[in-house]
Amino acid sequence: MSEQPEPPSAPPPGERRVTVPWEGLAVSAALCMLAAIGLAGSGGATLIAAAIAAAVVLTAVAALRRSATAAVVAVTMAMTALALAAGLSLGDRVRAAEHRGVPFPAVVGLRLERARALFDRHGPVHYVIKKVPYGARDTVLRATGYSTDGTYAPGSTITLVVGTRVPRP
Repeated sequence: MSEQPEPPSAPPPGERRVTVPWEGLAVSAALCMLAAIGLAGSGGATLIAAAIAAAVVLTAVAALRRSATAAVVAVTMAMTALALAAGLSLGDRVRAAEHRGVPFPAVVGLRLERARALFDRHGPVHYVIKKVPYGARDTVLRATGYSTDGTYAPGSTITLVVGTRVPRP
């Protein structure tokens, strides 16, 4: 005859059985850890590593305790780590692209030849020269073609509005 374990007995009358909500504690600990790391000003790589670690721990808790809540939070943590990694990668690309420009020179009031020389110092650019029937001959009256941060890059199209009037003697 084989012995079967006895089912757990009910607590004696007047006593309550205390159960620890491990899933809730694990989820709370993971969220508090990520919040603390973020508030401490740690870098993105640290946040990614912490989110991955939290996802692994919560996956283990979900498997051991058969908790759907812990499983959902674990998947959310993993997706957060993936989103952080993608965001950092895109941010690095944008930052690298921003450093290619050089400050747009102040050319209004300069002779056309001098203005072109200032732009050509940093590499070849494409020019659109618009001649207008006012303003001193061959003098730049307006220049456009710069980015929102006030820079331009080699290969940019620079539009110069140039006067055509002969100066009076």
